[in-house]
Amino acid sequence: MDIAYNVKIYTDIKNKIDSGIYEESSLLPTELKLQKEYGVSRAPVRQALGRLEAEGLIVRKAGKGTFVAARELWKYAELGGFRAEFLKKADHVLCKTISIRHASITKKIEEMFPNSGLDSIVRVERIRSIDGQPFQYLEHYIKDVDIQHFEMEGNINDMPLFLDRQGLILKKVQEEIEAVALPEHIAKRIGMLSGTPVLKIRRYAYDELDRMIEYVEYYTATEVWKYRVKYQ
Repeated sequence: MDIAYNVKIYTDIKNKIDSGIYEESSLLPTELKLQKEYGVSRAPVRQALGRLEAEGLIVRKAGKGTFVAARELWKYAELGGFRAEFLKKADHVLCKTISIRHASITKKIEEMFPNSGLDSIVRVERIRSIDGQPFQYLEHYIKDVDIQHFEMEGNINDMPLFLDRQGLILKKVQEEIEAVALPEHIAKRIGMLSGTPVLKIRRYAYDELDRMIEYVEYYTATEVWKYRVKYQ
C-alpha cells in the first residue's frame, strides 16, 4: 500500500513544481504536514521526497527545511553527461564513501583552485555501483566545507545536492574527457581488471563568483554507465 502512496505523492509534488504551484526556491510543507495532507505514514512521504531529491527537483537544508531547487539545477540535469544517466537509474544506484580526509595544500592543489583563497580542502573517495556492480570511482577535492559534515552524511549519493545544502551553489561546470586504461590502484578499489578501457573525467565546478569550489576526477565503465549530452 505504501509503495502506491509513495508514487502518488511523488507525482503530485512533481506536478506542483512543474506547474509553478510550488515555485522555485520556495519552502515545501514539512514531512508532518505532508503526512496529514495525504493521509499516510512517514515512510511514503520520505520515499517520495528522496526520489524528488535524487532527480534534482528539491533540496534539503539542515535546520531550514526542504526547498524547490533553483531552475539552473534543472537545466544542468537535462543537459546530461553522467547526470542524465543518474536521473534515469537513481533507484538502482548506490554510492559508497570509502575515504574522507583533509588534503594538504600542495602546489598541485593550489593549481587546481587558482584564485580561490584556500583555507581547507577535503578529499573524498567514492565508489558508485548499479544493482551491486561497481562501475565508477570518484575522487573529489572540495574547498571550505567542515569535514564533520561529510562524516555525518555518510554515503553521499548526489554530491551537487549535498554541496548545495552546505551553501556551495554550483553555477558553472567544465569537464575534460579522455579514454584511458584503468590504473591498477583504482582497479583494485572497484574490483575491475587493470587496463580495462574506461572514460576519465576531470570536472571543475564554480560558484556564482566564478571561484572553483570542487575538483573531481572519476573513472567510469561506459558499457555500464553511458555519457550523454543534449545540446540546446
